[in-house]
Amino acid sequence: MARRSGEKKIKKKKKNLFFRGFLFFLFFFLFFLSPCPLSFLPRPHPASFFFFFFFLFFFFTSRFGTGRAQQQQRQVFKERRMARRSGEKKIKKKKKNLFFRGFLFFLFFFLFFLSPCPLSFLPRPHPASFFFFFFFLLSRTRRRAHTPSAQIRPTDPPSFSPPRTPVLYCAVHSTLAPFPPKMNVADDFLSPNNICGITLLKLVSRGNAIIAELLRLSENVPEVFSNPGQYAGILHGFEYLQHAEELEAVIEASADLVDLDEDFATNHLPLLERFFALFLSVYRYRKDLDRYLADLEEGVFIQHTFEGVLFQTDGKQLLTEALYVYGVILLLMDRRIEGVVRERMLVAYIRYKGESDILHVDQVCRLCRRTGYLPPSAAHPEGKRPADYPEDYFARFGFEEDVVEMVIGRLRSDDLYLQLPGYPDPSHRSTALATQAGMLYVILFFAPEILAEEPAIMREVVDKHFNDNWVISFHMGEVVDLSREWAPYPAARAALNNTLEAGNIRSVQAKHVKKVEPLLERITGLLDEGVLTPEYAVDHVSRLLKGQRDANVTIRWLVLHTQTAGKKLREVVLNGVDQTRVLLLLLNVAQYEFRLKRIFKDLLDTKETRWDSFKAQACERVTELSEYFSGEKALTRVTKDEQLQAWFADIATKIQSLDYHDSTLAGRKIQQLSHALEEVESFHQIETNVHVKHFLGETRSFMQQMVRTVNCKEEILMVITLVSDISYARDVIAGYVDLMQERIKRDPSSTIMLRSLFLKLATVLELPCVRINQAESPDLVSVMAYYSGNLVAFVRDVLQVVPVSMFQILDRVIDVQINSLRELPTRLPRLEMREWAQLEERHVLAAATHRIAKFTEGILAMDTTFVGIIKVDPKQLLEDGIRRELVRQISSAMDIVLQFGKDAAPLTAVISGGSVRARPFEARLAELARRLDGYRRSFEYLQDYVGLYGARIWQEEFSRIVNYNVEQECNDFLTKKVYDWNSSYQSEAIPIPRFPRTDNVSITFMGRLAREMLMQTDSRRVIYVDQLASWIDTAGEEVVGLRTIGAIHRSVGTFGLTGIDRLFSFMTVRDLRSFCRMWKREVDGNMRAFLADFGEELSPLSTIPFNMARSFPRALNACAKLWPLFILDTVTRVGQTQLLRQAVGNELAFSCKLDSNVYYNALGTTNRAVLADVRAHYRSPDTAPYPPDGNPLLPELSRYLDNAGMGASLEKIYITSEPLDGLPLVLFLFVLAQMPRMTFDPRLGTLRRDGKGGGSGSGSSGSSKKAAKAAAAAGGVPTG
Repeated sequence: MARRSGEKKIKKKKKNLFFRGFLFFLFFFLFFLSPCPLSFLPRPHPASFFFFFFFLFFFFTSRFGTGRAQQQQRQVFKERRMARRSGEKKIKKKKKNLFFRGFLFFLFFFLFFLSPCPLSFLPRPHPASFFFFFFFLLSRTRRRAHTPSAQIRPTDPPSFSPPRTPVLYCAVHSTLAPFPPKMNVADDFLSPNNICGITLLKLVSRGNAIIAELLRLSENVPEVFSNPGQYAGILHGFEYLQHAEELEAVIEASADLVDLDEDFATNHLPLLERFFALFLSVYRYRKDLDRYLADLEEGVFIQHTFEGVLFQTDGKQLLTEALYVYGVILLLMDRRIEGVVRERMLVAYIRYKGESDILHVDQVCRLCRRTGYLPPSAAHPEGKRPADYPEDYFARFGFEEDVVEMVIGRLRSDDLYLQLPGYPDPSHRSTALATQAGMLYVILFFAPEILAEEPAIMREVVDKHFNDNWVISFHMGEVVDLSREWAPYPAARAALNNTLEAGNIRSVQAKHVKKVEPLLERITGLLDEGVLTPEYAVDHVSRLLKGQRDANVTIRWLVLHTQTAGKKLREVVLNGVDQTRVLLLLLNVAQYEFRLKRIFKDLLDTKETRWDSFKAQACERVTELSEYFSGEKALTRVTKDEQLQAWFADIATKIQSLDYHDSTLAGRKIQQLSHALEEVESFHQIETNVHVKHFLGETRSFMQQMVRTVNCKEEILMVITLVSDISYARDVIAGYVDLMQERIKRDPSSTIMLRSLFLKLATVLELPCVRINQAESPDLVSVMAYYSGNLVAFVRDVLQVVPVSMFQILDRVIDVQINSLRELPTRLPRLEMREWAQLEERHVLAAATHRIAKFTEGILAMDTTFVGIIKVDPKQLLEDGIRRELVRQISSAMDIVLQFGKDAAPLTAVISGGSVRARPFEARLAELARRLDGYRRSFEYLQDYVGLYGARIWQEEFSRIVNYNVEQECNDFLTKKVYDWNSSYQSEAIPIPRFPRTDNVSITFMGRLAREMLMQTDSRRVIYVDQLASWIDTAGEEVVGLRTIGAIHRSVGTFGLTGIDRLFSFMTVRDLRSFCRMWKREVDGNMRAFLADFGEELSPLSTIPFNMARSFPRALNACAKLWPLFILDTVTRVGQTQLLRQAVGNELAFSCKLDSNVYYNALGTTNRAVLADVRAHYRSPDTAPYPPDGNPLLPELSRYLDNAGMGASLEKIYITSEPLDGLPLVLFLFVLAQMPRMTFDPRLGTLRRDGKGGGSGSGSSGSSKKAAKAAAAAGGVPTG
C-alpha cells in the first residue's frame, strides 16, 4: 500500500525543487550578480545575501511546499480555526509573540539599515534590502501567527474528551500513556472532529463490552446444555441442521418429548436470546472492523490511511487493540463456553425462533462451530488441543495478511503504550512490555506462518518480550504457558528454546528468589511508623520508585511462573520458593504503594498552598534580616549596614517574585538565591552572629522545601500507578486465598494489609474500562459493575474466614455453657463459693470471647472504600460474612438431618420431657430442633460482641433458606421454572448452598420432609381419626398427630410449616389435573350414557329407587375399571394432603393465637371485612367496586392468612375445568364398593379397614353384591 503513492510524491517533489531553484537563481542574478541591477541604486549590501536567501526559502516553501505534512498541517489549521477551543490563551500568547517580533524587527532594521555605519568594513546597504528584509519577517510572522502550535505541553492530558469519571481519567492517563510524548497537532487522533479516530475508538469500546458480556454469561450457562439428561431428545448439535426433518418427526411423535420441548422453551428461551445476541455481536464486531479497514483503504476518511494511522500514537494503539480484542473474544468464547454447548444453544434458538427470522444465522453458526478444543478441567486435567488450533479457528473470519503483518510490525518495534519510561532498568523491559507481549501472543495466531516459518522474526519477538519469561497473561489473568502453546510451531519453538534452556531458567529463578528477602526487609523497614513521611518521600523519590519496581517485577515473575504447565519446569521454578514469603511481600508492597500514593496525592493536592507557605516564611525571614541590619529595630545591638539591609531587601523581593507556575525558572532562581545566602555567611558582620546565621539557615531550608514542592509532579503518581498493576493475577491470586486466610487466623489485624491488596487488585478494572470510558459508552456502568462485583466476591471469599472462625469458637462457647457451667443455686454456702465460681470454665469462656472480639476488631479496622463502583463497608462486610456462614450451617444441618429411609438409623431424642426410644421420623425432627436451637443460642451470644441484631438476622436468613428450598421444590410442578439467577431468595453475596439429591423424587430437604409426611400418613398403612386429629396404625398407636406436627413446627419453624403447606397445594393441583386427564380418557361416551341412565333410575332422589338389588351390582361392575383412578394415588392422595394441610393450619393458628392473640384477632377481623366487601361487590358491582389488579391488598392478605393458619384449605379453588359428568355417582359407587372392607372400631368411634377383607382391590362380583346389600340396608342413594 505504501508504494502506490510513492512514485507520484517523488515526481511532484522534483518539479517543486526545480521550480524553486529556477526562481532563486533568477532573483539572485538580477539583484546581486548583475553589473548594475538598477542604474540608480548602489551596489547591494553583503547582508542582503542572508536575508534574500531566507526570504526565498521560507516564501516558496510556504507557497509551493507540498507533501503529507503540509496537507495535514493545513487541514489541522482549518479544524483548529473552527474549533476555537482555547481562544483566550492563544490571544495572550499571540500578543506576547507580536511584541517580541516587533522589537527584533526594529532592532535589526536599525542595526543594518538606519545606523550610521552598521559594519565599518561594509558599504551602505542596498535599498532593495528593505524589501527583502520586510517580506522575510512578514512571512515568518504570518506563518507563526497562523500555524497551530507544533507541540503540546507534556503536562497536557491525552488528546481525548474528558471522561465522565475522574477516577477513570487517572487510570487512562496512567495506563495508556504515563509519559505523553510531544506530538503534532495533526496526531490529535481522538479529537471529537476526527471521525476516523472516534469510529475506531467506539469499535474497540464495543469489543471490550462484548468481552464483559461473554464472561458474565459464561458464568451462567445452564448445566442442561453440557449434560442434557432427560433433554437429550430435544437438544442437538449442528448435526440437527443436516437432519432437521427426521429429528423433528421424532420429537412430534412422542407426547412426552413435545411436553418437554415446550417446557424447555418456556424456561430457557430468554437466556437463549441473550446468548445468541452475544454470538451475533461478535460477528458484527468482526464485520464492522473489516468495514473500517476497507474504508481506510478506499480513502473514506479524508487525510487518513492505514499507514498514517499506524504512525500516530493513538491510532496504532487502537488498531492493535481492535485486532487483539477480536482474538481475545474468540479465545475466551472457546475456553469459557464449550463448542458443543454453543452448538446446542444455537440449534435450540433456531428451532424456537425459526431460521428465516434470524439475521446472519449462517455466519454466526460458522463462527461458533465447535473446534474440538477442551480447556483443562477436573475431568480432563491436560485438556484437549486439536491440530492446527487455534489458527484454523481464527481463520474462519480472519484479516488481510498485510494488515496483520503491519500491526505485528508495530508491536515488534515500538513501545506502544510508552511504558518503558516507567521502567528505566533494562532488566525490567519484559515487564514494561508485558501488556504488549500479551497482545502480540494473540495477534500472532492471525498470522500462523510467522509462528511456523519465520525464525528471524520470532527470535526478535522472543528476545524483546520473552527473554526471561514464558508464562504470560494475555488478558486479565488468563494465563498461558508458551512452552506448551507454541510447541506446534517450529520457528516459535526454536526461538523460545533459549529462554527455556535449563541454565537460563535456574539463573532467572535464583535471581528472583534471592531478591525476596532483601526486598521484604527493605519495604518492611519503610513501613515502620514515622519512616515514610512526606519529606522523606520527596527527598528519595528515585529510591522509593526503584524499590517498588523491583518488588513488583519479582512478584510478577514468581506468581506467574508457578503456573508453568510442564512438570520439570515447575519443579525448577518452585525450587526454594516459599509461597508464604511471596504472599507477605505482596501484602507489604500493596501497603507500601497505598501509603506512597496517599502521600504524593496529598502533596499534589496541597502543592500550591505549601509553596505559598514556604515562600511567605522565607520572605519573612529575609525581611526580618533586612530590618535587623537597619539598626533601628528595638533590642538589637548591631551596627547599621545599609548595603546588607538593601541586599536582604532585594533578596526578599526576588523571593516574593518567584512564580509557582514557571517551575523551571523558579527552581533555577531558588538555587542561585540559596547559593547567595551561603556566600553571605562568610561576611564579617554575619559570621560571628549566631542569630543571623540561624535565620539564614531557616531561609535556605524553606527555599529547599520550595524546590521539593515544585519538583513534586503528577508523573510520579502516574509511575506508581503504572508499576503497581496486578491485573495479570486476576485468576492466579485465587491460589493464595488459603494462605491469606491462615494469616488472618493467626493475626486478625492483618486484614488492614489485605485492604491494600484489594485496592491494588482494583487495577484489573482499568484495562477493560479505559476505552469504554473514552468513548463515553453507556456500557460503562454495566461493565464496571460486573468486574467490580467479581472483585468484591473475591474480597468476601478471603474475609469469610473471619465468620467461619467465629462460629468455630462459638461451638466451644456453647459447649461450655451447656455442659460445663452450672447454674448457681438460690442459696450458696460460703465454703463452696470457690467450687461454684468455676474459674477454669469461665476462663475458657473469656478467652473464646476475646478471640471473637479480636476477629471483629480486625475486620472493622478496614476503612470504607470503593472497589470499582461498589462501596465496601467493613461492618456490612462482616455482617454479610456472618449471614453467609449462618446460612451455610443451617442449610447443612437441615440437609443432613432431614434424610429418611431404610438407611437412616433411629435416633435417641428428648420427646415429651423424657428420653425414650422415639420413632425415627420424630427423632430426626427433635435432633434438628436441638441443633437449630444451639445455632440460635450461639448467634444470640455473638450479637453482643459484634454489634448486630441477631434476632432479625436469624429470622431473615432462616426464612430465606426455607422459602428458597420450597421454591426449588415447587419447580417440579411448574412449567416456567425459577432458576437461581432470577430467584428472589438467592443472593450472590450470601448464597444459599445447593446439595445433591438423596433420592429420585425430592430436590431439597423440604421436599423430603413433605414426602415423608405423606409416607407416614399413607392411607394403605394408617387411618385418620378426626376426633383425635391423628393418624392411627393397625395396632391403634398414633403415627402422626398433634405431637408430630408440633415437632415439625419446633424444627423448621413457622416458615417451614408454611412451605410444607405450599408444597401440598402444588401436589393437590398436580393430582387434580392428572385426575381430570384420566377421567376424560377413561370415561368415554358409553360410560357417560350409562351413568346418565343410572342417574335417571335413581330419580327422584326423595324416594327409594325401584329394583335396587339389581341396579347397584350392575353399576358397581360397570364402574369397576374406574377404581384405579381413586386407589392409585390420585383422589385418595388429594384427601390425604388436604387433611395434612388442615393439621398444619391448626398448628399455625394455635401458635399465632398463643404468641400474638391481638395480631390473630386483627387479621381475622380484616379477613371478614374484606370478604364482606367482596360479597357486596357481587351483589351490587356498580356501588361496590372490586379492588383493581395492581392493588396488593388481596395477595398480601392471603399470604398473611396462610402464615397464620387461616387459609381454609378446603374452601380454596385449585384448578378450573369443564364439568365432569357423573362424578358424584362414581364417588358414591366407589364408597359403596369399599364398605364391605371396612369395620366399625368402637374404641376409636370410626370405621377402619377390616383385616380379613384384604387390601383395597378393584372390586369383584361378590364384593359388589355385599355393597349392594349394604346400600339396600341403608336405604341411601347418592345425593351429589
